[in-house]
Amino acid sequence: MTPKSKRPKKKIGHYAIQKQIGKGSAANIYLAEQETLGRKIVVKELLPQHAGNQKMISRFKREAKVISQLSHEAIVHVYDTWVQGSSYCIAMEYIQGKTLAEILSKTIFLPVHIAAIIIYQICRALEHAHVRGVVHRDLKPSNVIVSNTGQVKILDFGIAHFQYDEDLTSLGAVLGTYHYMSPEQALGKKVSPASDIFSLGILFYELLTGTKPFMKDEKGDILEKIVHKHPRMPAKINPAVPFRFNRIVRRCLRKKSNRRYHSTGQIKHQLESVLRRYSLDHQKLLQNFLENITPRTDPKEWPPSAIHRMGYRFLHQRPKVILAWILVLFLLFSLEFTLIRRGISLRRQWAVIVQTIQQVTDFSGKSAVESDTPLTPTLPEDSTGTGVSMEDTSKPNEERKGAVSAALDVLSMQS
Repeated sequence: MTPKSKRPKKKIGHYAIQKQIGKGSAANIYLAEQETLGRKIVVKELLPQHAGNQKMISRFKREAKVISQLSHEAIVHVYDTWVQGSSYCIAMEYIQGKTLAEILSKTIFLPVHIAAIIIYQICRALEHAHVRGVVHRDLKPSNVIVSNTGQVKILDFGIAHFQYDEDLTSLGAVLGTYHYMSPEQALGKKVSPASDIFSLGILFYELLTGTKPFMKDEKGDILEKIVHKHPRMPAKINPAVPFRFNRIVRRCLRKKSNRRYHSTGQIKHQLESVLRRYSLDHQKLLQNFLENITPRTDPKEWPPSAIHRMGYRFLHQRPKVILAWILVLFLLFSLEFTLIRRGISLRRQWAVIVQTIQQVTDFSGKSAVESDTPLTPTLPEDSTGTGVSMEDTSKPNEERKGAVSAALDVLSMQS
C-alpha cells in the first residue's frame, strides 16, 4: 500500500484538496491550494445527490453569480466557478479566523464595543448588497467570520434573493434558519432588505446578551414568537448594554417591515456616534479581542437581577451623569428641608400632590373652553390638621393656571 503521506492529493479543477472543513445540506466544503499562485482557497462542491436537481443547480450557480457581483471587503470573494463532470464547484477566498458561532461558544457575550464594531461592519456589507438588489436571507453567527487580522466578512449567499431576477423560491416556502428568520420569512412571504435588518437585530441581540431573543418553550414555538411576540430588551439581560443599543435592537425587531430601519446605512450612522469614543482602528480592536478572548465561564446568576443591573448602571455611569444625579438629589433635599422648616409637613405636601394628580386626571378629558373655574387644588377644612382650609388662601379667578403651578402657589401661601 502507498503510505498516506505519499498518496497524490485529490484535485478538483486546478486546485489540490488538502482537507474537508465543512459540509452543508447542499455542498461539501474543502480547504484547497491553488498551486499556480501558491495560495489557499476554499472549494465548495455541490453534493452528488443534487446533481440532477435543476433547482439546486440553479441556486448553486446563482450564489457564485451573486457573490461575484458584490465586490466589497466585508463579503467573501469568488475566484472561479466550473463544472467537472456532474459536479458543480465554486472557488472562494479562504479566511483564517473564527465565526461568530465559534466566538460565542467560548464567551457568554461580547463586550458592547466589540459587538457594535462587528454589526457596523456587517451593516457596511449589507448596504453594499442591498443597493445591488441582493438580500442575504440567512444572516446568522455561523455565516459571519472575523479573521485573525480583525476583518469581518459575510459568508454563504446560498439562499440569497436577487430582487431584479426570477425568484427560485415558491410562494409559501420557508428558507433560512428558524432562530434568525424575519416574520415575513416565517410566513413564506416575499423578502426585502428589511428581512435582513430583522435578522441583523437578532444577531446584535445575541452578541450583546449571549442568548437568542426567540426560543421555543411552553409559551410557543420559535416561528410563532418571531411573528407575534416581543423579546426582553438586551439591557434587561446585560446591564452593560447602552440604552441607545436597546433602541437599535428594538427597531430592528419590529414585526412590520415598514416600521424597521429603511436601510442598514441608518443603523451604521447611529453606531458611528457611539464608536467615536473608541479607537478608529476597528481591525486592531477586533484582532486584540480574538487574541485575548477568555474561555467561557457561566456566572452564578445570568441574566442578573434587577437590583444588580441598577447597581451596575449607576457604578458605570460617566462622571458627568453621576454629578448630575448628585445635583438633582441635593436640590430635592434642599427643597424638602426648606418646606419642613416653614411648617409644611410631609403629610400636607403629600395631600397637595394627591389632590393635584386627581385634578389633572379629571381635567384631562375636558377642553379649556368648557370650564371657566380655575384649576386649584382644594382640601377639606382641618384635613391636614392645621385648621386652615384651602379656600382661605385661594386667589381671585384671574386666569386659568396649570395644576402644578397651583400646587406651588398653595405651598408658598401656607408658608
